[in-house]
Amino acid sequence: MRAMVKRPILALMALVMAATAASGCGQGGESSSGGDGSLTYAIGDEPETFNPGLQDEHTDPVTELVFRGLTRHDKDNKVVPALARSWQVAPDGKSYTFSLRPGVTWHDGKPFTAEDVKFTIETVRDAGADSPLSRNFTMVGQIETPDPTTVRLRLKEPFAPMLDALSMGMLPKHLLQGKKLTDPEFGQRPVGTGPFALKTYKHGQYAELTAFDGYYEGEPGLKKIVIKYVPDDSARLIQLRNGEVDAAHLAPQQAGKATDHRLEVYPTADYRAIMFNMTDPVFADRRVRQAMNYAVDRDAITKSVVMGYGTPAKGPLDMSPYAAAPGFAFDPGKVASLMTEAGYAKNGQGLWAKDGKTVAFELTTFAEDSLRVAILNVSATQLRQQGFDVDPRPRPRDWVRKHWGDLQGFVVGWGTPYDPDSAVYGPFSSSQALDKGGSNYGSYSNPAADKALEEGRSALDPAKRKAAYTAFQQALQDDPPFLWIAYLQTINAVPENLSGPARRTLGHHGYGFFWNAETWRRT
Repeated sequence: MRAMVKRPILALMALVMAATAASGCGQGGESSSGGDGSLTYAIGDEPETFNPGLQDEHTDPVTELVFRGLTRHDKDNKVVPALARSWQVAPDGKSYTFSLRPGVTWHDGKPFTAEDVKFTIETVRDAGADSPLSRNFTMVGQIETPDPTTVRLRLKEPFAPMLDALSMGMLPKHLLQGKKLTDPEFGQRPVGTGPFALKTYKHGQYAELTAFDGYYEGEPGLKKIVIKYVPDDSARLIQLRNGEVDAAHLAPQQAGKATDHRLEVYPTADYRAIMFNMTDPVFADRRVRQAMNYAVDRDAITKSVVMGYGTPAKGPLDMSPYAAAPGFAFDPGKVASLMTEAGYAKNGQGLWAKDGKTVAFELTTFAEDSLRVAILNVSATQLRQQGFDVDPRPRPRDWVRKHWGDLQGFVVGWGTPYDPDSAVYGPFSSSQALDKGGSNYGSYSNPAADKALEEGRSALDPAKRKAAYTAFQQALQDDPPFLWIAYLQTINAVPENLSGPARRTLGHHGYGFFWNAETWRRT
């Protein structure tokens, strides 16, 4: 995106790295040598809730440690048994019968049974706009529970990602029955069946989890894990280096500064892109959005901002077996031809204009995320050099969350390494638009994309699914909702004496790092 602007990039990165914040240590966040079998880990993102039924495929570390679904994902992100020890699927894909593990208990000692599964699926399905994951269960008709360890789902129509969708954590009927799924008390004091139980949660500070000795796979190796919320990248590095935390999620420019720690660098399906608000007239012409995709130099961004910890992005499924996006290359000639074809001409300021109006929009992102801010500033510089009237303006995270519908352009992050439906249906189906309570924050609507998405989630034949997602990626190429930039690697600094972390492709924010934390130990 900016092979032509090396000095501005270096200046920008210097500013980014100079930004520091105070590093207070809340109760429960003290580090240890690991002699007591504990681990304190600093991360930037704090979820709004720990309820897995309210999280859109991006399961945060606490929720991941507290809950288990009927299924889960192995090191290759393949679906494997979890609370269900086995299952049978009817040839027509409309009946799923699960055999549950006997003897599983919730953290409060109550037995986990088929009634909890029935309650979970029905509650999330019927939550509608309150739960982004309701889209995964709308096709479920009847749920039969012939005995405490057997569950049978009767589907109204086939749903190819069903086993993947059931990796969502199961919910305790005895605690949530008669309450709304959005119950805030449960969202902050969750009870699950996972390897760790939440002991203490201090909003804006930390979550302390303790090993669950009744976990069905055996007691975890660590006795305690503390997830500490430190939004500022620089503050996380400071706390890591001064011993306030044992481990931390790092930004690319910090990787070489994590002295006395081991770096765990994993690939992710987590991409960065500029999301267009499709309700804004400035983005109405697809040729303008195509031109902007040709106006960025992704290779330069990957080298200069992502610092080599990533790859240029082509589309939303680059890390999937279904990847087929042609992608956009940096090509000023294409920019000029597309903008001219759309009726624009350069004005006296070198900006594309039509009827006296430039392609003017504010580009924002979370101000606390130094990497996104760097991508924002360099992207804006490149776009402006190619004639687009971009105003870069980072905003506080809380402000952004309250103004999704008002944003014009936003440096967004998304992506899961699991079934393709989990990565693309939420952000790109018109049925999931923001005003309908969905995760399609840019309100993208494309009949060809919608058709392909529906075919992809209903087709049981792998070849037909592949064809559907190829057609979907071509639809996004022709009518881009995003300006694709880069896929990230995730960087975690951990103690040298921590054993167990296993490399796999992770999700948004690098979530999934704790996927096998029950096997971790301090030696």
